[in-house]
Amino acid sequence: MPQQTQPLRYECKELLHRNGVGWVGGNSEKAVPTVKYVVKISHKGLLLWSYSVYQKELSEKVLDLRDRGGLTFKEIAEKLILEGYRSPRGFDLGPESVFSIYKKRKIRDARMNDSLRVEIVGVEIEGD
Repeated sequence: MPQQTQPLRYECKELLHRNGVGWVGGNSEKAVPTVKYVVKISHKGLLLWSYSVYQKELSEKVLDLRDRGGLTFKEIAEKLILEGYRSPRGFDLGPESVFSIYKKRKIRDARMNDSLRVEIVGVEIEGD
């Protein structure tokens, strides 16, 4: 006659480790394995530098005039000069510099809106 076994009873106990998180559960007669891992989070928007207040204002004005206003880069340069704007380094704005401001801002915005990358590396299991 086959031996009848009882279902395993699991005890779930909450155990806070030094870092304040953790959980230990299962059969108390068996060792619980420890899993160690490293989570790498990267995003191109985490760069420390950003536009100055003037650069942000100027680039937003250029984007608005180009994307919503439909103006050419030459028309934008002329309009900004009439409003008293100059390049961030103090030079007159020309169509080429307006295009450069527009292009670089578009690249920056695309980078800032890029998705977050999460990677789990160095997984170690101890005490199985």
